[in-house]
Amino acid sequence: MPGLVAVFGDKDNTANLDPLIEKVKFRGTCREKDCAENCQSLAVLNNVSLEYDEASSAALDGYIVFSEGGAALQGSEGESKFSELLQKKGLSCFENIEGEFALAYLKEDGSCLVARDPFGVKPLYYTIKDKTLYIAPEIKALVDLNSPIKEAPPGSYYEKGKGWIKYYSLPKVVKKNNLTLEEAEEKMRHLLWLAVEERMTDVDIEGLGVYLSGGLDSSVVAAIASEISSKPINTYTVGIEGSQDIKYAAIVAERIGSKPHVYTYGLDDMLEVLPSVIYHLESFDCAYVRSSIPNYIAARFAANDGRNLMLTGEGSDEIFAGYSYLKTLDSEEEITVEIENFIKNLSRTGLQRVDRMNSAHGLDCRVPFLKPALLELVQQFPLDWKLHDFDADKDEPVDKWILRRAFEKELGSKVAWREKQQFDQGSGSSDMLTEVAEEAISDEEFEKETAEAPVPVRNKEELYYYRIFRRYYPESVLPLVGRWTKTS
Repeated sequence: MPGLVAVFGDKDNTANLDPLIEKVKFRGTCREKDCAENCQSLAVLNNVSLEYDEASSAALDGYIVFSEGGAALQGSEGESKFSELLQKKGLSCFENIEGEFALAYLKEDGSCLVARDPFGVKPLYYTIKDKTLYIAPEIKALVDLNSPIKEAPPGSYYEKGKGWIKYYSLPKVVKKNNLTLEEAEEKMRHLLWLAVEERMTDVDIEGLGVYLSGGLDSSVVAAIASEISSKPINTYTVGIEGSQDIKYAAIVAERIGSKPHVYTYGLDDMLEVLPSVIYHLESFDCAYVRSSIPNYIAARFAANDGRNLMLTGEGSDEIFAGYSYLKTLDSEEEITVEIENFIKNLSRTGLQRVDRMNSAHGLDCRVPFLKPALLELVQQFPLDWKLHDFDADKDEPVDKWILRRAFEKELGSKVAWREKQQFDQGSGSSDMLTEVAEEAISDEEFEKETAEAPVPVRNKEELYYYRIFRRYYPESVLPLVGRWTKTS
């Protein structure tokens, strides 16, 4: 995924972007702008040839959807439209835009405006040193400044002197609604179709790929994309030989008529890429490193195959209660709180994995399930439409029930009702590195090193990853590492 880099300072020598860009140059070709007597600099890294106005006061990473017209605009077209809207409506313009974006804008008075999309699909970090604001898409770009790094809050904009101001918050869950199940399904299908279509705007179909694990979420995205596209889409699947993902993805690819690309890997391949995965991921969390390995391999495969923009089913588990442990909680209130926390922390968990593993190979990856209007609709669904007890033979409710039901016709019952598996489980790689870590780390080493670690390190596998993480990153960045609380 591309990235936004910016420096807003008071002195001429503070606007040098080169050290920041050097750390993240793998994200794409740099297009740089110098403004205001060279004391402000903006740059966008991108892997797609977009019209780019170097004289513009705005820099846009990603795309913006404007409520007026509804088109998804990128590059100078998006920058110009945003500038026009900002001048006309002021900061209230954020009420009329959505998309997956990070943007920076230099005002006429020399002050700056920086903004991030509603759920943090686009990465954005900042630090302030010597009255200079530094903006970058990854932590690694800011580490050498030796100044506290913070994540830009999703759904917020920054004004100098005022800090970060929230412009978007997901509405709370509605206890009652007037929608029938059929109406809800119809609205949900329409919004998902629109979300996929927006993310395919101005995309050369030959450069587009869809990650297809054969699970419900990626299969829904692939099915919609294949209907929208006038040509067969390219789908990408990875896993160990004989894995469930490869089996189910083949079923989906045949059903939707895609061009399937399948890559199998083994333990040696995983160990080879592991240091790169942890370096790019900027995390040592056991669950995220596990699932990032197949993500990284899939992204490398797609990039080498000529793709530049990918679609993913990320976000569905969070909004449709797709995680199995939710079924063990005692009350609807507990489940609702967990779902709220999932969405709140997405930018430093699942979305961070999606961003870093794709950006490592210069790929942009878009997330249809995180269209705000879709989440706002799902917030109106009763919990029973997500976790549904409809099968007397099952001891627990079926997760993502309404989504499964709504797309059974397109996917077929075998795929639509496939039991949820996390990426590392479906790809068949979940236990391999656990065994490696158990052999590599003694009980005594584990007790000693976890006692000395400044953060919780929960098992030998996570310590194995933590050791690699600390080769690249100082202790000061540990507060930025998102954690999956249910890691065993």
